[in-house]
Amino acid sequence: MGRYRVIAVSLNADEAAEADRIPAILRRAGVPKANRSLVIREALRRLEDELRGKSREDIFRYFVDCYARRAGQLPSGENHGQR
Repeated sequence: MGRYRVIAVSLNADEAAEADRIPAILRRAGVPKANRSLVIREALRRLEDELRGKSREDIFRYFVDCYARRAGQLPSGENHGQR
């Protein structure tokens, strides 16, 4: 693993609570170094996997669709512009 950079990320209250809940579960399960950074890095890896090979338009559509879904404007089964 390479060097780390510290970055600031803004989360709403629910997101921050989830970022605390998951490492707490992992620590109780025996992962003593579990923390928010671990959770966010894993989430970013999952997003990387999800977007790998997608065009700029597909990536844009992915985020537009996710935002619309959270706002209740798309059904949950929509597939992020995949063809």
